[in-house]
Amino acid sequence: MRDDPSAPGTPNDPDARYERAFATFLAHTDQKRKARAHLDRVVAGLPHRRVLLDAGAGDGGTTAHLSGQFARTIAIEPNPRLRARLNRRVPEALVLGRTILDARPPEEADLVLCAHVLYHVPADQWPSHLRRLASWTTSEGTCLVVLQNQDSDSMRMLRHFGGATPDLVSTLEGQPTGTRVDIVSVDTVEAHVRTPDLGTVVEVASFMLAHLSAAPAPEQVEQYARAHFATVDGGYEFSCTQDFVRIR
Repeated sequence: MRDDPSAPGTPNDPDARYERAFATFLAHTDQKRKARAHLDRVVAGLPHRRVLLDAGAGDGGTTAHLSGQFARTIAIEPNPRLRARLNRRVPEALVLGRTILDARPPEEADLVLCAHVLYHVPADQWPSHLRRLASWTTSEGTCLVVLQNQDSDSMRMLRHFGGATPDLVSTLEGQPTGTRVDIVSVDTVEAHVRTPDLGTVVEVASFMLAHLSAAPAPEQVEQYARAHFATVDGGYEFSCTQDFVRIR
């Protein structure tokens, strides 16, 4: 997920609306805090911390959190608006304004991180992207892909409204011999969204569904939230658990 909640442009700017909704999400979830704590544990277990490579770094929030633990940082981000923020947040990083398949990092990394990027890639292209990520990883390093857990409430909601939720294991089946990408391990880190009122949970849920080609109307999201997310204390809660998948 992106980490900068500042709202650019005018109040009616789509980017501004996205940023406001994302800020609301961040204010009501423990996802980012738990994700960063898990990443810190991963980094602590690395035999070397020479190079960090963040593939799809967005505005650089997570990159900035991790970069101080490495001697050098490489970040890949093709979006020019996000890349400008990334440059401001992590000025010491080498930033490549390319896609994962087009980027050519100058050296291998001890940690290659790709968080919530594959959702912007057709599922049949996941293996080629994963092979590229793994190829940038040192022999003793870790290549880590972060995805929403398939059984989380957020993914169930996405499927309910017609969204595709590709499974990483399924997309890696049938790879040609010699070009396989294998899953080494999966660490599931539980996270939740908690809001005090219906309006806030609808805003957060709508933000999560906004990328759908036929995004549901607010009334539909409200009906779903009432049925699935209401808590006994009058608030609303749903899981947005993440999987941290190590590949090689």
